[in-house]
Amino acid sequence: MDGTIAPIEAICDVASKYQALTLVDEVHAVGLYGPQGAGVCERDDVMHRADLVTGTLAKAYGVYGGYLAGNHMICDTVRSLSSNFIFTTSLPPSIVAGARESVRRLRGEEGRTLRALHKDRVARLKRKLEDASLPVMPSASHITPLMIGDAKMCKSISDHLLEHEGIYVQPINYPTVPKGSERFR
Repeated sequence: MDGTIAPIEAICDVASKYQALTLVDEVHAVGLYGPQGAGVCERDDVMHRADLVTGTLAKAYGVYGGYLAGNHMICDTVRSLSSNFIFTTSLPPSIVAGARESVRRLRGEEGRTLRALHKDRVARLKRKLEDASLPVMPSASHITPLMIGDAKMCKSISDHLLEHEGIYVQPINYPTVPKGSERFR
C-alpha cells in the first residue's frame, strides 16, 4: 500500500541459499517497468531468478484476468489444487485478443514512450502534492500514497472530488490499511 519495491535480487539470493522458491507479485508493475514492460524483475534484470511471477491483465493492460508464470509443473499443481483456480473458467477470446494486443503494444516503442510519459506524470504529481504541502508518502514506485488518516474524511474527500471535480480517487481504508493510516493511492 506504500508503493515500496522489494529488493528482489537480495531476496532471490536468500532463497537460493536456503533452497526456497520465490514468488514475485508484479501486479502493479507489469506494463509500467522494464524495457518491454514485463515489470520490476525485467527492469532489475532478475527475471531468470524468480521461480513464480504473478501479474494482472487489468491496470496497465486495460482488460481483466491474471496470470501465474513459472515452471510448468508448479503452475499445473497450483491450477489443480487451488480452489481459486479450480472453479474459474477461461477468459473470453475477445479479452485474450485485447490482452495480446496490449502486451504487443507495450513491449514495443509505443510502450517505451508511454512508460516514459507515465514516469514523467507521476513525478509531476508527486512534486505538485509536495509543493502544496499535502501529506504525500515518499515511494520508489508510481504508487503515490496521500495520507488522510481518517476513514470518514477519506470517504468525504473522495465523494467531493468525484461530485465537484470529476476526479475518481478510491479511498484505501481499514482493513486494507491499519486504522489511522487511511489514504488515497
